[in-house]
Amino acid sequence: SMIGMTSLGYLHLFRLFDENPAVSPERIFTDTEQTHHSSQDVELMGFSFSFEFDFLGVFKMLDKHNIPRRAAERDGNAPLVFGGGPVLTANPEPYADFFDFIIVGEGEEIVEEIIQAYQEVRTATNRREKLVRLAQIEGVYVPSLYEPEYNPDYTIKAYRKAEEAPEKINKRYIKAYGESVYTPIITPKSVFSNMFMIETSRGCPKMCRFCIASYLTLPSRYPYLESVKQAIGLGLEHTGKLGFLGALITEHPDFEEICRYILEKRREKEFEISVSSLRVDKITPLIIQTLVKCGQKQTTIAVEAGSERLRKVINKNLKEEDIFKGVQIARENGLKGLKVYGMIGLPTETDEDIYALADLMIRLKKENKGFNLTLSVSSFVPKAQTPFQWEERPSNSTIEAKSAILRRELNTHKIIYKPTSVKWDYIQAILSRGDRRLSALLEKVYEFGGTIGSWNRAYKVLSYENIPDYDWYALRKRPHNEVLPWDIIDTGISRETLIKSSRY
Repeated sequence: SMIGMTSLGYLHLFRLFDENPAVSPERIFTDTEQTHHSSQDVELMGFSFSFEFDFLGVFKMLDKHNIPRRAAERDGNAPLVFGGGPVLTANPEPYADFFDFIIVGEGEEIVEEIIQAYQEVRTATNRREKLVRLAQIEGVYVPSLYEPEYNPDYTIKAYRKAEEAPEKINKRYIKAYGESVYTPIITPKSVFSNMFMIETSRGCPKMCRFCIASYLTLPSRYPYLESVKQAIGLGLEHTGKLGFLGALITEHPDFEEICRYILEKRREKEFEISVSSLRVDKITPLIIQTLVKCGQKQTTIAVEAGSERLRKVINKNLKEEDIFKGVQIARENGLKGLKVYGMIGLPTETDEDIYALADLMIRLKKENKGFNLTLSVSSFVPKAQTPFQWEERPSNSTIEAKSAILRRELNTHKIIYKPTSVKWDYIQAILSRGDRRLSALLEKVYEFGGTIGSWNRAYKVLSYENIPDYDWYALRKRPHNEVLPWDIIDTGISRETLIKSSRY
């Protein structure tokens, strides 16, 4: 999609393909009408998969190019369709039937290897031969070489794998990460129009138990200070807007130094900067002054839970006084407001914790008069590859009831309350821990228009196909010994370690 145009990972990989003389890549977006090549000329078609619902765009594009949606139905002439990104690295299985191969982990180093391997088998008429060769690359997953078998109780019995296929797929990551990644191409049409993006951190060392940014992108790494400065200089030659990306940019060991450099540049030229969120206990006057000087009026902090007890359960080690201090520094140094992220439906949570979150917001509001506070709340989605992957998700009605408490409490204190859609979070939870039996369902959802209603319709149409119901995927607590769909992916953290980390 167009936002794909501004997805830095996608742009960076495009640049790497483009720099290779053996390849002539072309960008296509799922939300525009342009079609360039006829699919006859295309040999490889790749998709960046950042959100669970990106499958809708993938289907749209395949249909438009007359490429069968399912890998098993593509013949020798069809392009090899591949995908990558955080969703496919965590749990590729709900989407596995639609891809010839999947890149697991970070793509930078793998691009060269894929091009080289593909050149070796490019003329092979047998599609499987091409895929078997690609499967030898570390971090390449070829779903057709692995066949899940199921138990009568719907759980997975085992994966039958072809003998040419590796036992497990190892997640790739860049060991020598030090150069900052930044926007290679600026397009006037992209969503963050003309913003030059600079990656300031990769991964997050805080290890909150629900969070994929910590567990999926281990180890957490930071680009060299000089590299970030260089990227800032380059960005300012082309644009007046810089965006700093990373799960936790304030963890960069030289973040204050980066701020000083930005302020120095700001004296030479007017420009804006944008950062997605700050760790509240890392907020300093210098950081806020830098944001304010460069046109940012508000930023985001995440408290996740209102009580210190529940924050400990999820490993979000934030003390209440640090939250108050951070908000005070933000206000005193010129920010107009803060968006506070919270989460409901977490393991061990009671209504007491919900009241504690409302109370925290009310006290923050009292101590910071005239300061805009918004509470944005999502509901807990157990994510594959995190210590909470086995946890139960409460029912939608339970979550709605908790949300109603927050709305009622905050309304009376004029604090803006923005919950995410519980129904969409529920669907995300189906996909997050789903398996290949969802394939037919995803196609039906797409054919019915991709709305909430289309999920109910799709299930009714397919219920005779012997697939578990939605609650089985979205809500169920998994025993530690269950074979999980994503066990085939090795992220470098053992099941034992995840189980140990899941104890609260």
